Amino acid sequence: MSRQAIKVDVYMDIMNSRSDRRFNMTEPNTKDKILDSAEYLFANKGLKETSVRDITSHANVHLAAVNYHFNTKDGLLRALVERRLRPLNQKRLELLDKYEKRFGQGSVPVESVLHALIAPGIKMCFETPDFLKIAGQIVSHPDEETYKIYLSNFEVLFTRVRDILVFSLPHISQEELMWRIHFVTGAVIHTCTNHTGLSVLSHGVCEMNDQEEIVNKLILFCAAGLKADKYSPVNKEDE
Repeated sequence: MSRQAIKVDVYMDIMNSRSDRRFNMTEPNTKDKILDSAEYLFANKGLKETSVRDITSHANVHLAAVNYHFNTKDGLLRALVERRLRPLNQKRLELLDKYEKRFGQGSVPVESVLHALIAPGIKMCFETPDFLKIAGQIVSHPDEETYKIYLSNFEVLFTRVRDILVFSLPHISQEELMWRIHFVTGAVIHTCTNHTGLSVLSHGVCEMNDQEEIVNKLILFCAAGLKADKYSPVNKEDE
């Protein structure tokens, strides 16, 4: 829905519903009610399929409240993403600070860097499953603008991790390191957003219900990939 269309609907809502108690846009919990409803509907109905009216109806607030707090549907999505990712990445940065203080700058073990990245993310998987469904939609079927909103929240963290690993893995070129961080990121995102698939494919042998176990297994796997010396390309004659 365009911003102009939202404003027209906002005007009609105002004119038709002056006496409606839902119209108090400045209630302290109105913004959170909208965000909670948007998160639930985006996760379970879909980003594209959910309209602003769906959200305001679910939150029991007027359409005007979305315009008042977020301006547009994209603004609402940005606020929703930042509400979850900002504290998540702040926790990751705090853990990196902690490990640099413990081991010294330039001496942080790869496993500790990975723990700072992975442990808070897995915790989020268990605490806010609806948001992880939204993240899965964003990375699996990326809309360019939506993906930019999502990706912008990781720039500071990505740079910090890269700068630490440059010293922790001096035998790896910067180009190769960027590839490996990319693959690690993929493993973490897939684990968080597609965790039910493991139980299905393993016929129940593997269940993702123990946070510590998941974190430890991911660290073991990702550390091996980051620290690998070299690989031997497949001989094309064997393909």
